[in-house]
Order: sequence, then structure tokens, then C-alpha cells
Amino acid sequence: MDTDFQSALAARVVREQSAGRLPSLSVAVGVDDVLRAEASAGFADVEGRILAGGQAFRIGSITKTFTAALTLRLCERGDLALDAPISRYLPEVPDIGHLTLRMLLSHSSGLQREVPGDMWESMQGPSAAELLEALGQVELIAEPGQRWHYSNLGYAVIGSAIEHVTGRRCQTLIDELLIDPLELTHTSWTTPAGAAIGYRLDPYIDRVHREPGMDQAAVGVGGQLWSTTGDLLRWGHALCAGQPDALPLTVVDAMHRMQVMVDTESWTKGWGMGLILERRGDHILAGHTGAMPGFGAALSIDRKSTTVVVALCNATRGIALSDLAGDIALEAIAARPAPTPPVWEPAPACPQDVTDLVGNWWSESDEIAIQWRRGGLHAHLVASPATTGTSFAMEAPGRFRAVAGRLQGELLVVTRTPTGVELRWATYPLTRSPR
Repeated sequence: MDTDFQSALAARVVREQSAGRLPSLSVAVGVDDVLRAEASAGFADVEGRILAGGQAFRIGSITKTFTAALTLRLCERGDLALDAPISRYLPEVPDIGHLTLRMLLSHSSGLQREVPGDMWESMQGPSAAELLEALGQVELIAEPGQRWHYSNLGYAVIGSAIEHVTGRRCQTLIDELLIDPLELTHTSWTTPAGAAIGYRLDPYIDRVHREPGMDQAAVGVGGQLWSTTGDLLRWGHALCAGQPDALPLTVVDAMHRMQVMVDTESWTKGWGMGLILERRGDHILAGHTGAMPGFGAALSIDRKSTTVVVALCNATRGIALSDLAGDIALEAIAARPAPTPPVWEPAPACPQDVTDLVGNWWSESDEIAIQWRRGGLHAHLVASPATTGTSFAMEAPGRFRAVAGRLQGELLVVTRTPTGVELRWATYPLTRSPR
């Protein structure tokens, strides 16, 4: 554990807990699935004078990251299709049957925010049957795909679709496919023993009031989970593609892929499938926040550096946890020593049918360097090598697919003639001299 960073984090957590008048605040930072620092301040149980540290907190909408991951795994398995109309799975809801799972996952469906009913007054969510009945009363407050609008209801619809297709509860599948394989032993759908108690701050007197517990029932796939900083660090590591057996790289990539912008003027915040994507300087932080009566939670991930920050508190309001988690993530990244580059060594012998491809080529006045390296065939624009690097994989003799970088997915086709070799990349001809 980094002692300097640990000391700075501990001091900051105390300051934030005091400034926000929070019953307690817990923060943990991990890198490559290794704990780097953690700190807590205040009481998980004010009346019992039990200090915060290691308890489970309600994590609210961070639950959606699990539901999104499950949905994408089921799509890969062929049980669901991202762009099929939801009516394929829920024929009982014709008014919203044209919406797709992709829209629902990214909050671009235009569906109203909440399930019709009194859940936020009674603190009791609808049963599965009551949810289906309520879906006949919902509104579209925007054209599907037109703009971002956060919808807890959208995730309830996803949960219903999963249950209708698989014949099993969505929560059970999340347990079996994600929580259990990742050994998230302190993550649960019901309140665990010794969990932190949720409070509301009194606006006029320095005291707190216990918040009522909420059972979201059929809507719980969007906000029912409890978890700890330790479990969420491990989940964040999985969302960095660190646990491919439970969360395949293809699922992680899909979750991080931008689907819709939130702030269409500044373009600093968008949404993937189940993940918030926020630009902070040179970094794109992914993650999610959670808010339930008596609790706040934030998960912030920098996938490039595999840095994960978790922040949990047991107060309804009082602190912008997403900002705090994002700030700490950037501080953790900045404090890491620069990685030592790997020792260079020569590449394996260049194949005979590649030797006449290497060298400099031209296309539309751009000079392109094609090279054989340890990783295979590569290319970059001579004018900007740092940002245009491309890796190729051979599909067949004379056919190379760009698998990463510039023009990813496009073919480089080699044609050999009596007069020499010809190249076309994405159909553009490449020539040995500019023309």
C-alpha cells in the first residue's frame, strides 16, 4: 500500500465527511485488482456508535452495471438481441414494443423515468405482475433514440424481458453469472447483517434521522443491491476487463462504447451500455453512481490505467460522490510512477510474402509507413505516428484486416502483378510515390 497516498486519502476522507456532515464516508482505491489505499470516517451506525469500515452499504443504481453486463452476456449467448424490438420478448406491452434493449441500456429510449405508482412514497416496489400492468400506462417523453433521458423504468423493462426469455429471475442470473464467479461474497440483494444504517440529515439541527428501507421488488434490477468497497473494487477490476472468464472483453468493450451524449453542448459526459462515460482532461472515466434513501455510492474507473475508486456514504444528501470519486481517480493516476517500457528485442523473421510490403507508401498525399514488428504487420501515418498506429491480422494470403487503430476493421488487400505489388486499404490505392 502506498503510504503517502494512503495518508492523503485518509485526511481527505475526514475533511469531506466533516464538511458534508455525513454520518460516515468510506473510500477505497485499487489498481490491477490490488488495494492501493482505503479510508473511512464517521459512524456506520450512529446510535450504536459503530465506526465505518468494511460494512455493506446500499449501492443503488450501481446495480444497473450488473444488469447491463448480464444483458450483454445473454445477447452473446443468443438469448437476446440488442436491436430487436422489446415486443419480441414482452408482447404484452405494445405501446413501447418498438423500443430496443440498446436504447434501454443507454437511457436513450425516451421512456419516462419511473414506474407509474407510489413506490417512492410507500417504499415498496411492484411485483412482476404489477410491473407488467403498469407498463400499459407509461409515457414516452422523447422520441426513441433522440436524446438521453435517465430511466429507472427502462431497466425494470430489461429485467422483465430477461425473465420472460429465460424463465428465471434476473437477480438469480446475476448471482450465478457474475456475483458468484467473481466471489463478491459481500454483495447481496437483501440487507446483510451488520450493514450500515441509512440516514437523512436534519437541515436545521446537527442530527440525523433514520431513513426507511425500500424493497424495490421487480424494479430491483436497477437499484436493489448492497455491497462493500472491497467487492466493488473487484467489480470495477472486472469492468476493466480484468476478469475475462466472468466478464468477457467483448462485453466490457460494449459497455464502454459511447451510445448517447448527455451534455450535447460541451460533450464531456455520455452513456455507454450501463456505464457513465465522463471526460476529465485527457482521461475518460467510466462508472456509475447510486442513490437510495439513506445512501449514496459512486464507482469510478480508468480502464487504461486499471484504476478503480469506490466511495460510499450513509446519507441521502450532503456530498457529490461522483465528483469526489473522479477527483481521487485522477489523483491516483497522477501519483503512479511511469511504467518501465519492456525491453526491446528483435521481431521474429519477416515472412517472405510480407517483405515486399514494408516501407513507405502514399495515399491521397498522406505518407504511410508499413512495418513488420514483434506483433506482426503495422502501419502509421508518418506525420502523426503516435495517434495513427494500426495493427493488422492476416485473414488469408494477400488479405490483412486492421484489428486496432486507424481504419479499424478495413481490409488491406495485396495484389501481385508482373510489374510489382499493389496495395489497397479500405479500397484506397497505395503507391510507392505520391501522385
